[in-house]
Amino acid sequence: MRIIDLAVALIFFIASAGVAAFLMAVFIHYGLGVPPAALRIDALISAGILGLLLIVTAVISKD
Repeated sequence: MRIIDLAVALIFFIASAGVAAFLMAVFIHYGLGVPPAALRIDALISAGILGLLLIVTAVISKD
């Protein structure tokens, strides 16, 4: 069961990184006045924190 939890956490990590990258691309494309470098860093930080949180939750959780 632990492998399944880790797999689900990894899928959520990849999905959150994809959503963050998509939002960054939309903001850059429509030129909302946000510098691309700031969006890249923000997307990486938010996806990384969310992914680590999900992985830690999967590892610590007990059934």
